[in-house]
Amino acid sequence: MSKYALIFLTSLLCSCAQMQSSHTKSASLFERIGGLPVLTIVVSETIDNASIDPKMKRSFDGVKLTTLKQSVVDQLCFLTGGGCVYEGETMKNSHRDLKITTAEFELFVATFRTSLNQHVGESEKNELLKILAPMKRDIVTD
Repeated sequence: MSKYALIFLTSLLCSCAQMQSSHTKSASLFERIGGLPVLTIVVSETIDNASIDPKMKRSFDGVKLTTLKQSVVDQLCFLTGGGCVYEGETMKNSHRDLKITTAEFELFVATFRTSLNQHVGESEKNELLKILAPMKRDIVTD
């Protein structure tokens, strides 16, 4: 292989690697998570499991789970850069009368993490949890 062909091939490979790296960096968290299909699965599993857990189910009594799931998917889509519109209540308003304890909140987060662990990469999971963490002060009342 000639010296010039080797230089060209090396330059081409470096350029492709840089393009891949910049694409990964420019992709939204929504895209890196897997978009609506993955968010929908994670939210559905989390809410299904939380709503039957004896330590959390009281918060879901009388709630239309299908409507709740869609609202949470919309919110997560919006928060992760997916372009969805979230028209639901604020976290403070929607949880005000539920009197959710720190223990219940932490159990829900653990349930959410379990589903995330099955469907989302580690760095994306951590990035999402970092976005959601400030909501605790609007959800927990104790």
